[in-house]
Amino acid sequence: MKNILLCCLFLALSVSLAAQTKQAPAQPAYNFEAATMDGSKMDTSAFRGKVVVFNLWFVNCPNCIEEITKLNQLVTDYQANKNVVFIALASSRKADVEKFLKKNPFNYTIVPDATGIILTKFGTPDKDGQINVPFPMHFVLDRDGNAVVQVQGTKGIEAVKKELVRQFSTAQATTK
Repeated sequence: MKNILLCCLFLALSVSLAAQTKQAPAQPAYNFEAATMDGSKMDTSAFRGKVVVFNLWFVNCPNCIEEITKLNQLVTDYQANKNVVFIALASSRKADVEKFLKKNPFNYTIVPDATGIILTKFGTPDKDGQINVPFPMHFVLDRDGNAVVQVQGTKGIEAVKKELVRQFSTAQATTK
């Protein structure tokens, strides 16, 4: 009887281990596909090995608008560095973003109509299950796709700058 129980236990463990090893690998939290303003398809999994800076915003957000000049300067500072990508996820409709950009140039790669991505990839559920995302919001992902900065507001730009310096401190950074 003891041998039968041990045999059943061994069999159950073997099946469990086999099932675990055959599962598909987990997808990194921030991987998604989306269309950019020019209609081209962007797949963030292609940025593996690069530092990715996300800005979450919308066209009627006063703080979002206020920080665009500083965000554009970040892009300028790192324009020669091919190991960093700047992506702005706009919760606004494409037509509204197009109209906005005519008066307010924004040098990040912009993904319009990104509310679904923002909520599912960057939102945080509260105790009632409601998903909250403050605006503007900044995320920096390291080369392995891990969020190393997650900060709200215009003051968050300083945290992004510091992290970019840290990420490229051992390599040739192109910051001023």
